[in-house]
This record gives sequence, structure tokens and C-alpha cells, in this order.
Amino acid sequence: MSTVPQQGSETRTSMLPSIVPSGIGFFGSPYNPANAMLTPQQIGVEVGDSMGSVINAVKGVGFYSDQIGFGAPSTGLTAGMPLKPLGVNYFIKTGVKCSNGADMWQYMKGITEGNALGEKTKRVMEEMGLPPLKGLAPGMIEDAQNGLNPAPLMSALFGSGYPQCKQVTLQVGDAYGRIADPDTGENWIGEQDGVARSGNGYTQTRWVQDTDRSGNPVNLTRDQWISEPKTFNPNGTPIKKESFENMLTHPSTILVVGVLCLLALGLVKK
Repeated sequence: MSTVPQQGSETRTSMLPSIVPSGIGFFGSPYNPANAMLTPQQIGVEVGDSMGSVINAVKGVGFYSDQIGFGAPSTGLTAGMPLKPLGVNYFIKTGVKCSNGADMWQYMKGITEGNALGEKTKRVMEEMGLPPLKGLAPGMIEDAQNGLNPAPLMSALFGSGYPQCKQVTLQVGDAYGRIADPDTGENWIGEQDGVARSGNGYTQTRWVQDTDRSGNPVNLTRDQWISEPKTFNPNGTPIKKESFENMLTHPSTILVVGVLCLLALGLVKK
């Protein structure tokens, strides 16, 4: 956090980040689609002169064609093959604090969603019996669209810097259920606290910018932000506060209270 110039006798601390800290850095996940793509050997393609080898080689061509265009099997040739969209979903730390004291994160959708060419094209593909366009090529278009979208930048510029947050649990890792490179072990999602196994993949729980029903970010004034109880640690876990009732449940506390009561009773009898 950066310090804002003093006004009068008041010293203010800005919630706007001077540095965006993250376990995976400014440029996001180190995930590399080329390295994550299944190799010919992994999909059953091998050098040979048998009919089976030739068929598997043809299926391999179909596999990589579908990987580029669809990210899923599009014909009977590739049906049943382990074909899934490439990309990785993860959270990145924004450097901003939530009103409850937790660090605020941004959810990054790196797995192609299939809407690069619009909902009409998506519907037409479905009517033709083809899967959505979730391959590498449509994914590049989606990345360009997201990069040119001014909404996140405008939100950061015109937001108060004092966000209200909500807790979410979302899928992280790639479509194959991996959160690290299977060959090198390189971590794809950064800090792994809050990660839990879910089905064939993983989810992670984080605090993100809250939004209203229209999807607009919910920001607070400085005074509202300060008045909010800081009930969470920066890592998003609740701050544990021992109440008087909880103290009385501790054996040592009960023993001390008992001794004091006996001493007080002895003084009263005197």
C-alpha cells in the first residue's frame, strides 16, 4: 500500500496498489499451450507400417486439427480421444484490500469459452451438430477481444479504490484437471491456499470484487471502507477472536477461576 500526502493532522493510506504482488507475477500463469498439448505418443500415434499404425496416424491428424479448431472431437474419427480445450483458469492478486481485510483477487479465464465469433455462430454450430469453437485459433480471438475490452481498465480508473468483496469458489487449472505441468511440475496457478479437489479437477476459494445485479463493481467510500469490521486475514481466512465464553471453556481458565472463588469465599468467612 502507498501513503497519500497528509491532509491537516490526518495521515491516509491508499488502498490502490503501488505494486501488484502475485505468486505468478504481472504476466499471469506460466502455462504454455504448446507444452500442455498432448504428444502423438500420448494419443496413440507411433511409427509403424501396420494398418493400425496408419489408422492411428490419420486419427492423430484429426486430433490436432480439432485441437486447433474445436478443442473437442468434431467427427467419428476423433470421437473418444482425450480432446479438451487448452488454457488454464487461475486467480491473480490485485494488490487491493477488501473492506473485510482480505486480499482481493481477479479470476482469469484462460480456458477458451467458445464465444469468440458471437452467440449466433455458436448456435449455428450447435444446430449443425458441431461442438463450440474452443480450439487454439478461436482462443486467440477471445484473448484479443479480452485484451481490447476497456471495461476492467475503466473500472480500475473510476473505482473508489475501496472495494466491497464477495467470496467465490471457482475452477482452477486446465480442462484436464491439472494445476501444474505434468512433466516439469511447474505450478500454473500460483499460491495454492484454498485449493480443493473437486471431481476430476480443482477449485479455489478467493475474495473478488463484488458486483450488483447489472454486473457493475460495488465500491465503497473511504469512510465506509474503514468502518467495515476487518474480520479476515489477508489470505482470506477468518480472524479468530476468543470471546469470554470461549475462555471459560479452557481447563486452565476454569482452574484459575475456581481458585479465586475459593480465596474470595475464605475472605468472606473471616
